[in-house]
Amino acid sequence: MGAYLEREIKHLFGKAVHGYGLIEDGDRIAVAFSGGKDSVLLLYMLKERLSYIPIRYELFAVYVDLGFDPEMPNVVETMLKAASVPYEIIRTDFGVKAHSKENRENPCFLCSRLRRMTIFKTAWTRGCNKIAFGHNQDDLIETFFLNMCYSGQLATMLPRQEFFGGKVVVIRPLSLMRAAKIKRFVEEKRLPYVDNPCPSALSGRRAMVKELLEHLYRSNSKIRGNIFCAMSNVNLEYLPPPLNGGMMDDRKSGQNNISD
Repeated sequence: MGAYLEREIKHLFGKAVHGYGLIEDGDRIAVAFSGGKDSVLLLYMLKERLSYIPIRYELFAVYVDLGFDPEMPNVVETMLKAASVPYEIIRTDFGVKAHSKENRENPCFLCSRLRRMTIFKTAWTRGCNKIAFGHNQDDLIETFFLNMCYSGQLATMLPRQEFFGGKVVVIRPLSLMRAAKIKRFVEEKRLPYVDNPCPSALSGRRAMVKELLEHLYRSNSKIRGNIFCAMSNVNLEYLPPPLNGGMMDDRKSGQNNISD
């Protein structure tokens, strides 16, 4: 593996942790583990950095099986045992239910909501004060565009977000990393991972936004960085205020904030 890539991954991870104040001494962190490249790197980095940082924290991996592949829980359990971290595997039919005939319009919203609720509940019962998700920089940018296009608001996932009065804090230590570099690092490091079994993984709204953004990135290498900077550099003086009396006539309401 190139030494530069490993240094860059560690640098971006540490920059996010310190810049956003994600981890503190004594934290008990529930790691939302899916077996995919992002969550594999997340767990690897959280565990690996304990060997050289001055603070201590505990890790507890949570895997929520969505019911697509009956063998997936066994594969993931093998991965978690090899990682030598305590874990819990929860079998559900969330994915199957979300893709049923009764919920054709937006299966991703229901599936992610049910999975997230289960992770929160498990983290709480296991005494974890923080939950780490493996969302990367591409995820944050795509979610920003999804909310803008389909929910009529400027919003995305936050690197650090408090819930229930700060009793539980969601952290996203991969927020500064590009998906392509995560993939390259995991593969060069030969870390085992599984592909996403979801039938909507390569289709739907997020896939369309991803394709649009990739086209923009190819046209100008600075666009990705500019979009990410723009999300935290909002100039309200040059954005129109809400209309008196409600929304614009051509906007359809009813969509919730997209946060996963």
